[in-house]
Amino acid sequence: MQTCLARELHQKVAVPLGPCGLDEVKRFQTYLSDYQINIVSKDHQNALIYVGPDQEKRIYLYLYDNHYDVIAKMPGFFARKKYCHTCKKAYDHREDHLCPNACPCCRFPDCPVESWVRCNDCNRMFKSQACFDRHKQSSGKSICLTMVKCSECHRIIKRYKRDSHHCGMTKCPICKEYTRPGDHQCYMQPVEKWNESLSDSDDSFEHPEDDVTEGGYDQMLFFDFECRQENGNHEPNLCVIQNEAGDEWVFEGDNTRNEFCEWLFQKERANSAVMAHNFQGYHSYFILQYLRENGVKYDVIRRGAKVLSLSVDMFKIKFIDSLNFIPMRLADFPKTFGIDELAKGYFPHLFNKKENENYVGPIPPTPYYNPNGMSPAAKQTFLHWHRNLKDNDYVFNFQEEILAYCRSDVDILRCCCLEFRELFRDVTRINPFEKCLSNQVYRTNYLRENTIAIIPPRGYYPENKQSLLAQKWLSYTAERNKIYIQHARNGGEKRVGPYLLDGYHEETHTAYEVHGCFWHGCIKCYARDTMNPVKGRTMHDLHQKTMEKIQYLKNQGYNVVEVWECRINQELADNEDMKYYFDQYDGVDPLEPHDALYGGRTNASRPYHECNDDEKIR
Repeated sequence: MQTCLARELHQKVAVPLGPCGLDEVKRFQTYLSDYQINIVSKDHQNALIYVGPDQEKRIYLYLYDNHYDVIAKMPGFFARKKYCHTCKKAYDHREDHLCPNACPCCRFPDCPVESWVRCNDCNRMFKSQACFDRHKQSSGKSICLTMVKCSECHRIIKRYKRDSHHCGMTKCPICKEYTRPGDHQCYMQPVEKWNESLSDSDDSFEHPEDDVTEGGYDQMLFFDFECRQENGNHEPNLCVIQNEAGDEWVFEGDNTRNEFCEWLFQKERANSAVMAHNFQGYHSYFILQYLRENGVKYDVIRRGAKVLSLSVDMFKIKFIDSLNFIPMRLADFPKTFGIDELAKGYFPHLFNKKENENYVGPIPPTPYYNPNGMSPAAKQTFLHWHRNLKDNDYVFNFQEEILAYCRSDVDILRCCCLEFRELFRDVTRINPFEKCLSNQVYRTNYLRENTIAIIPPRGYYPENKQSLLAQKWLSYTAERNKIYIQHARNGGEKRVGPYLLDGYHEETHTAYEVHGCFWHGCIKCYARDTMNPVKGRTMHDLHQKTMEKIQYLKNQGYNVVEVWECRINQELADNEDMKYYFDQYDGVDPLEPHDALYGGRTNASRPYHECNDDEKIR
């Protein structure tokens, strides 16, 4: 029955019987539009390599050894208690899982706002009675027993971290100090040398056994491709790869690329740095082609057509181009690093054709070596080498020659790159193949403590900087009512207790407050449970804090006029006189240092200039 139904499905979708790849799966998905097809691949560490459009009915298939099996229950497949079909992750406890579709209060999907309910045990608000009840449910510890909102600073913290909670303070990720937002003056920190504890005479520095903490990888691999190019396309037919110790693996034949990539992208090679010479302009294209064809996610940084950086996070593998560190021909490596026993030979790349793969006979003619692409001196050396072999009736064995040539290239690459690493370490004590190398060298060897300040991206006290919109509205209100309103640009903001007023009219004892929707938690523009990424609090908490300020001012006897940013924008759309006044207002936004980096030049041409009598700085 199953075979008959499968044949019928193939016929309806017009897919021939036989092996099916992702292209065929997409055609089945189009036909089975009421289902979501998901493909989990063994070769990709049980990751999803295909996910169809979301549907209530879902089919999960397990691809291994070119065969598909049905996964009946995803939690059982991953040996977990639950599985989220939205973010495609397995988990055991709901309090440990939060995907974009889940309610941040109860961690359940599709939780609508009905009537907010407060929990006196964890001090949090919940969208409905059902939401409240769910946060009390537990298979181990409930969310209520796991999370709590601090009654002082309103931050949501984990209960087991309450002892380390510093109320109203945050831990700086750079200097690791607990500080109050806006008060902290942070500096770029020097990096401790990886072998700081070793003495100069310690032999372990010369031969470090573990690069995991230093370079971020477990091993380095070095490889090279040899390719046919008879049909206008470069197609690898040989690959040699070696590790640091010189252990070697060889892949050859028409399926070289796939066999190499399938060997490389395994968990046994996780945390590897893989190096080739001119990877950015040649080898990278074969790797990218394989990754695309097999649906493997990767991160790439390009410069035009060249691939500057390629990493596959699924396997924790990064590719490195030695040309970025040693900008010269591979043939010049041995002389540069004084490794006399290695030398790059010659190979007739244009002779690398399918018809010649078993060739044994006289050495191929010189045009197959492309001598016209060599420098004059290199060409003369080659012609002398070739003439000598030809005169001595040298027998050219294609299979032996191509393997010896490729192996020699990888030997040169491996030995010279490892020598370069040791030379660089001797001077800087830094692995040159680390990311942000120049920054690491400077911070490790030259940076003095507390000398380079790190200015917050939005400056200090960004919420206290009076926006240009607020200045325009206060000025417009003052002119329209023919009164004087004190604000940041004409006398400074008036302080009342712990608060600063956006505007103040002394005669009527009136405080003017212009609320930025983002900074103060506008309930019209944002949901209550939306997290403000800068303040680290929910919009509900920010709105509540704003209302506390308004109530404090009223209790102090002030008349309060408040307006929200969205209300001003609405008035501007309806009031042409107000819009004209705002457009003609002579004012500038608070200084943003990063604005100086706009334009073609990104440097400060002259940090300081003293004006002459006839000069003026604009």
